[in-house]
Amino acid sequence: MNIKIRLKSLYMYIFILWYSTEILFNSTLDNIMGISVDIVSNLIAWLVFGLLMIQIVFFQSYTKKELMFIIMITAPIVIATFLSGNRSLLSAWMFVVAAKKSDLEDIICVAYKILSIMIPVIALLCLLGVIENATLMRGTMQRFSLGFSHPNQLGLRVFQFMVCYCYIHRNRLRKMDYLCISLAIVFLIRVPNSKTAYIVTTILLCVLLIYNFVKKQRSGYMVIFEKGLLLGTFCFGFLSICFSYIDVNRYTVLSRIDKWMSSRFSLCHVVWQLYGVSPLGQRVYITEDERKLVGIKTRLFLDNAYVGILLRYGILVFFIFFIGYLCLMKAMIIRKEYILAIILFLYALYGVMESGLYMISHNIFLITFSTLLYKKTTQNNLQMGEP
Repeated sequence: MNIKIRLKSLYMYIFILWYSTEILFNSTLDNIMGISVDIVSNLIAWLVFGLLMIQIVFFQSYTKKELMFIIMITAPIVIATFLSGNRSLLSAWMFVVAAKKSDLEDIICVAYKILSIMIPVIALLCLLGVIENATLMRGTMQRFSLGFSHPNQLGLRVFQFMVCYCYIHRNRLRKMDYLCISLAIVFLIRVPNSKTAYIVTTILLCVLLIYNFVKKQRSGYMVIFEKGLLLGTFCFGFLSICFSYIDVNRYTVLSRIDKWMSSRFSLCHVVWQLYGVSPLGQRVYITEDERKLVGIKTRLFLDNAYVGILLRYGILVFFIFFIGYLCLMKAMIIRKEYILAIILFLYALYGVMESGLYMISHNIFLITFSTLLYKKTTQNNLQMGEP
């Protein structure tokens, strides 16, 4: 398989530096040449921030309309970031704004290459005993991280690898590709036993098979398929907010659904009751060290991305993100970028169970927002041909 990658801009080198180190720093590696990983990670974060600012300010030009739109989005995100103390959404937005001259195809190809190198390297270091294999138990089943900081991190990276693979091969998905996805599902169940990762990867396989069937039928089926993707994406966000606002434990059916989903909604409800909702963001103390600062003894979890955005960044930023995500989905469907729309749909589902929907390190496909911002097209530059 020959994948050509064009590294014409500073942005691509920034992305390579950031993404490769992001994966490495989420392993069980303690230090690099005697320096704490936390210190190195912080230095890299500031370096990437500075390089992105250079790219945005000095290497890109903007129309008045683009500049106005960027300012309108950036202002509330910056305010919410300051009030919440959480930089994840601002980081994602900076990567979007800085991607004006970069092609999505090249970015995903780079990410795919990095994942195909970093996942085996970290697993090999673990198997050789260089770094620790963080293990957990789910009932009687042992969960392995293969050198990543948590089994869910391994699950996340395998899922990322599969969606990048599907995007790159979107014009020639064949039986062997579906077999590869099936093997990934088995791996995700048997090794990290990451529930979110194997559920979403299973749905990836199912939706791709449905899409493969639908595109061979008359156009009416494709319209239903398109509306299903949009409606599903809307429901994931809307129902996440509704079920986290109410106490699902008071309703038998909802309580059972919640327990099957590892109590995501009821745990978010506890945080919601404690902090409430703000217009433009607030600090939400979740980790043990954070809770000690304010005297909260109860363990708190905020693993639903939609509720996480709403509580941390406030109502305004939540609506900007959620409406923007739906518009992005709609745009990809209009352009007939169906595989990309499917991937965005899967990340929307992923956001129900994990907080990574709005984190660029979890969802690199957020960079697709640049195609809306700058009215770019997403073309197949690899010349892979039609099936």
